[in-house]
Amino acid sequence: MTIALNYGPSLAPQFKALVDGFAEKTVAATQAATQRAATEIENLGRENIRAAGSSTRLQDGFHAEATDTTITVTHEAPFWIEFEEGRVIRGRPLLWIPLSFATEAQGVKARDFPGLLGRVDRAGKAPLLIAPGGRPMYFGKETITIQKKWNLRDIVRRVADQMDQFYKEALKGG
Repeated sequence: MTIALNYGPSLAPQFKALVDGFAEKTVAATQAATQRAATEIENLGRENIRAAGSSTRLQDGFHAEATDTTITVTHEAPFWIEFEEGRVIRGRPLLWIPLSFATEAQGVKARDFPGLLGRVDRAGKAPLLIAPGGRPMYFGKETITIQKKWNLRDIVRRVADQMDQFYKEALKGG
């Protein structure tokens, strides 16, 4: 059974226009709040990485992108989680770490170093990999411990908790 009540001229067109306007405003406010949250996450995340003393490359590698109502948070460095959680990294059997003064070894894995490297074992000290001419390039360690330095997940949670505020401000046009 259908019951229709009519009281004068139809209000349907006005009501539809009101609902359509409200829907457009709601969608726009949701997208604006999502974009604001993504911007906040990226800015606060990069500041957190900077405050930890990490390089500009690691700061710039952190991204938060908004697409409609979704925020995707990524980092270009595949090892970012080690700074987020802290880790112990074990060598197989050793990790070969470039010496700070060995400029030719910076950014180059020991196995990819151009030229031959000789190993020198030293009693009570870390072994060295030495280039021809006796110049030390790398030292070996069984493990290294990376301390937790970043708090990116906490930043994402804090900003997510502000989404209702961002939405309300966007809905008001702020």
